Amino acid sequence: MLMFAALLDRSVAGIGELTADGRYFDRQAVARIADVWDNNTFPLFETVLSRPGWLRERRARAALVWMADLGLSRRAWMIEQAAIAGHRLEPLLPALVDRVVHYRDYRRQVWPGVVPLTTTAVASVTTDYDLSRAEVRTVRVERAGQALSGYVALVAPRRYAASDDHGDAVVQLFLDDVWAVRFDSDDRAGATVAADPDVVEVRVGAQGHLRAASATVGFDDPSWHLSHAGRAADADTPDRSAGRRAPRQIKRSPLRGAALDAAMVLHQAMLEIRSVRYSHVVGRVPLREMCDALAGAGTRVLTATSQPRAARDQAFQRLAEEWLTRSPSLADRIADRSPADHWAQAVVPTGSRQPTVVDQPAQAQLTLAAYTAAHTQFGAVRDATAVVNLAVPDGDDRWGLRAVKFPRPARLSLRTAALTAPHTLSYTAGISLSLGNGAFTVTRPSPTPTAADRV
Repeated sequence: MLMFAALLDRSVAGIGELTADGRYFDRQAVARIADVWDNNTFPLFETVLSRPGWLRERRARAALVWMADLGLSRRAWMIEQAAIAGHRLEPLLPALVDRVVHYRDYRRQVWPGVVPLTTTAVASVTTDYDLSRAEVRTVRVERAGQALSGYVALVAPRRYAASDDHGDAVVQLFLDDVWAVRFDSDDRAGATVAADPDVVEVRVGAQGHLRAASATVGFDDPSWHLSHAGRAADADTPDRSAGRRAPRQIKRSPLRGAALDAAMVLHQAMLEIRSVRYSHVVGRVPLREMCDALAGAGTRVLTATSQPRAARDQAFQRLAEEWLTRSPSLADRIADRSPADHWAQAVVPTGSRQPTVVDQPAQAQLTLAAYTAAHTQFGAVRDATAVVNLAVPDGDDRWGLRAVKFPRPARLSLRTAALTAPHTLSYTAGISLSLGNGAFTVTRPSPTPTAADRV
């Protein structure tokens, strides 16, 4: 049980570390950590309230095994964080089984998993897809702490026979430790991909490129099972229904009273933090405020539970109220979702809920640039979009975060330098944003002049 609670403490501390300096924000890592507690916050509270002690320990172990079963990266993260907190988790977990790369759906049709991009994998991709006639659908490059990560989606003609109604085939490249970027949305037709043990290079258009230390590749292609790689995978991908079943959680008693209120507050906080997985939301969620409010949450839940039964309900209510008092933004959200007579309404601070508007900074550092070309998806036409995340001085010798979205951008150009150092910022709301001397630029078409404008 101590380990279960310590993982919550480490999660809050880890998110705080990843958001302390906006110039090194790691959006995807923050979202992954917060996502752990979507399905595990209520089990934590239910488990900690179990009696007697031997039953609580048994249920805590079952909950940890269930939590770790969501994938190798989740398991490795849990083992690492437990070790930092002084616990050994691995002996409590079942032995690893051989990873199945691809998988089958309910019809037993094979679907692609994500695999390392090696020289062999590149050859397989080019066998099934004509990258020379591909077009970039999406490019995204962003901060991942001290490094950069990237994502490139290429719409490529198939080289294998498939029905016309299967829609576009999209080759998805996920790049780690990106160290060189050059991209212009006006130059995105045609691509080549190369990989060796030292570098992965994705070239797009006549001059665009992304270079990284390593990468993985996946496919958004409903007819992939008909490709050369798909037919090979069909021969050795087992039916999931015949394999190992996921561990089941032990049934617990439902939460009631103030313990339920505290669990709901913590759960909502994690959902708010997780929302940064949508890049246009970055900057709206006060991550530092919430992390400061929730510091030591796991330990404090244990402390509240250790109170005599008669005082336990009050201890949980004080805990929930303190979280909301220390995070006005979270209090606002809880109050919005609570009845008018709910106790949370009394915790909401008086005055405007709107955040203070800060003047446009003179400098900024790009932390994310994402461009998606206009396309048709599921029969609907999707306009081109661009999303920009910036680290900006927040007036307290710290760097905060902002997001700007550009519907139907005319052009986006990006160079590595925009993501590695602050630059002079030029921004015209709804029209353009640029950093430095050509390091980054995104523009929208100027509004069509009206008769009054022409006069």
